[in-house]
Amino acid sequence: MLQSVRVLLNMLSAFLFVATPSFEMSAKEEKKVSFHKEIRPIFQANCNGCHQPAKRKGDYMMTEFQSLLQGGETGEIAIVPGKPMLSYLVDQIKSDQDGFAEMPKGKNAKPLHATEYNKIVRWIEEGAVNDSPDGLDSGYSMENLPTYEIPPLVLSLSYSPDGRHLAMTGFHEAIIRSANGGKLVSRLVGLSERVESVAFSPDGKSLALTGGQPGRMGEVQVWDWKTKKLKLSHSVTYDTLYGISWSPDGKSLGFGASDTSVRVIQSNDGRQISYMSGHDDWVRGTVFSEDGKSIFSVSRDKTVKQTDVETERFIGNVTTHTPGVLSGGQNSIALRPGKKELLVGGADGKAKLFRQATKAAPAGGGNPNQ
Repeated sequence: MLQSVRVLLNMLSAFLFVATPSFEMSAKEEKKVSFHKEIRPIFQANCNGCHQPAKRKGDYMMTEFQSLLQGGETGEIAIVPGKPMLSYLVDQIKSDQDGFAEMPKGKNAKPLHATEYNKIVRWIEEGAVNDSPDGLDSGYSMENLPTYEIPPLVLSLSYSPDGRHLAMTGFHEAIIRSANGGKLVSRLVGLSERVESVAFSPDGKSLALTGGQPGRMGEVQVWDWKTKKLKLSHSVTYDTLYGISWSPDGKSLGFGASDTSVRVIQSNDGRQISYMSGHDDWVRGTVFSEDGKSIFSVSRDKTVKQTDVETERFIGNVTTHTPGVLSGGQNSIALRPGKKELLVGGADGKAKLFRQATKAAPAGGGNPNQ
């Protein structure tokens, strides 16, 4: 019996000795940097807003792989597979001893983190391979507009302040028509394949929208819709964004995200002003108070919440906590002009009017602000 056990152990040792190098090789291969999972998200968050079909700064487009490799107006090759130090992109994103880098550019832009920079260098060293699944990029742009067999699903509408134009969501685009007769005026195609909300600015000159690529990126766009010029492409989170709204002075934009947050950014450069994460589910809509000091948000968690923009302080719930009073998530919200009231639409199919107040329900329950 003892001899049999020894033979078995020797066989097992021999198997492990032979198998171990193979396992180590597999692990080494798995450690290769993935363009799709690691490099692409870095470019989406930091670069694609300025280097895309709708806004080719430096005549360089980073949303299409061959263009990413080739480079832009300088004539320098952006990425030389296997040779990061000969790649112009590396030269542009590398920080100097003072912490300055040529790219990303912008007064609020920060150089890439050392970890991000090193990942890009290593990816190029390993051959700059594109491991993205086939068919990932739609190819839609201002030059190659989406086509429809049936009208697109409309998720959001916005009238221009003068009432002459109506903006609506489409697939990969925002669509603007004349309010009288429905004549097509403009089609605005950016990075987002899903466009979830649209809103004209208070002066009517700009159109903002939220959307993104589900599970990959969220995006806020701001357009000069008459000239079809993309003024801002701002990426936030790794999922679609919702419920865009303008502050009364047009300097800020509010929106919601699937990470339960409400955010306010500057409309000219995307710098974050305010952040609140008090919801328990996706935030589907936002609206500013008439004085711009508060932002109200609606969520799939059935609540309407008020946040102070300047201090980022959660003020309270407009809706009640009384069990059974609310059914279904809250999806949309609008300000009633001239009155401190909010119109809210939810999954129960009923529009409800609320006071802009956070008075708590009495012991007997109810919804005192409705």
